[in-house]
Amino acid sequence: MNSGKGGIDPNTIQAIRECLERQFVDIKFGQTIRPTFSFHHGVEKQSWHLIFNEQFLADHTSAEELQHFVENKVIPKILKNPGKRIQISKLGDITVEEKNLS
Repeated sequence: MNSGKGGIDPNTIQAIRECLERQFVDIKFGQTIRPTFSFHHGVEKQSWHLIFNEQFLADHTSAEELQHFVENKVIPKILKNPGKRIQISKLGDITVEEKNLS
């Protein structure tokens, strides 16, 4: 597994995407500044940004462990905070903030 500056393992991105696809639509991934998913909830037309610390993703080499974290901790937090930016820290802490409107 490459833990250098070569980017995030595509399998890690796919594991997170699969979790999000069970609840959300129009899922996009970008890594311009930080690994970021953007997505919508089909019914309510709400959109979110889910931003991961790159080191957190590099440290979680098990897809099962990562999926468990996303399904049991991240998605419930997303659903309780419509239209917000959800950030995952290096240590796996989850913070919620307003999305930048500019």
